[in-house]
Amino acid sequence: MVPVFSAAFKAAGEPALAVIAKLDVVALGKLKPELLVVDIDAVETDKLEMLRQIRFVLPGCVIIVFTADTERTWGLACHVAGANGMLAKDSDAKVIAEGVRGAVVNGCYTDPRFAA
Repeated sequence: MVPVFSAAFKAAGEPALAVIAKLDVVALGKLKPELLVVDIDAVETDKLEMLRQIRFVLPGCVIIVFTADTERTWGLACHVAGANGMLAKDSDAKVIAEGVRGAVVNGCYTDPRFAA
């Protein structure tokens, strides 16, 4: 997915892309990214608690959750835990770019694939 995200970030006007293999809240606090896309499905601990911790450490960061679970309740729970955006894993580069741009510009975005 790195090439897809690279293309999507470029299309969204976000030129920098760094890939971190393991989600580490302390390391993220040191990096202080302005934009973070998290593959929440890969998190081995409590996913919502991880989002809360990331939001606490990075209060000004735009956090976008990338997930295969497109249930409406899951999307709402992630937003409440601190996510600015929700992207479905079956999204193409165009939808990812739209989601990144929407989350950055408007502060909130939910992929239309999430069940209403």
